[in-house]
Amino acid sequence: MESKLSFSNPRKVDILLATYNGERYLAEQIESLLKQTHPDIHLLIRDDASIDNTPLIIESFLSKFPDRITFFQGRERQGVKANFSQLMQASTSSYLMFSDQDDVWKPNKVEKSLSCMIAMENKYGELPLLVHSDLTVVDESLNLLDPSFWHYTYLKSPHSSSLNKLLAQNVVTGCTIMINRLMNELARPIPHEAFMHDWWLALIASTFGQIGVINEATLYYRQHSTNTLGAQKFFNFCNIKKKLHKWRQADEKKFQQAFIFFHRYQQLLSLSQQKILKDFLMLAHLPWMKRKKTIYCHGFFKQGWVRNLADFFLG
Repeated sequence: MESKLSFSNPRKVDILLATYNGERYLAEQIESLLKQTHPDIHLLIRDDASIDNTPLIIESFLSKFPDRITFFQGRERQGVKANFSQLMQASTSSYLMFSDQDDVWKPNKVEKSLSCMIAMENKYGELPLLVHSDLTVVDESLNLLDPSFWHYTYLKSPHSSSLNKLLAQNVVTGCTIMINRLMNELARPIPHEAFMHDWWLALIASTFGQIGVINEATLYYRQHSTNTLGAQKFFNFCNIKKKLHKWRQADEKKFQQAFIFFHRYQQLLSLSQQKILKDFLMLAHLPWMKRKKTIYCHGFFKQGWVRNLADFFLG
């Protein structure tokens, strides 16, 4: 996908909006993006071959705001990771943010994210940087379910962003993320083997740069029947059986992600980082006792005793 944009204001922020059959909530989301307090934003929207009215909704906004929106219409469905990856390729701004099609952003989300990003740049200099935040969990009608996604899903420490922890569990939610230009150049293209684009970005920022956290919710995270992933209340015992099944399925995907990550960036990794990744990949082949010992030695732990207890008995 060729970009039609050009480099401009160094404080300009591209918001990448990946859409697919999102007609129900899309207009409300785009309106919240266009109402951001930060004055210099541009929406890059790519539709992944929707079969509903999503493209028509986007075209209606494009006709009203031609200088603020660039629209790419995909002809064949590629999936959410490839959709975002192509938008990353199209972006020419210093800063990028990622938007789902069914949430509502709080008006100062871009402003707060950029403020945190600039503070990190002043502190760390030229490094790949990522900023993320908490979310307010709401239902289909934006009624409050929980003021904190981190509380709702029992993420006690979203600041735990070391490589060993992130290999085991992602704590970065894609629709809260801002990255800088160096992160964009290093991370793309998002590989098919990545579990999700946000987890991939978190691994890269942890390994080669820094991760910053905004300790407040910056958007309303809508929960409905067609969420790609969504948030499930952690201590809902009706979901425990489903969670255990999903955890086992996720293990294979995590190892695939770690494998492609290691081989793509092997020449850039320190010896200690190579050791962590190699030992993590070996977990899939070790007998039970050695597996548990390796997890303990490297701290390949998830957040919360229930998650780790499940891994202890199932893994």
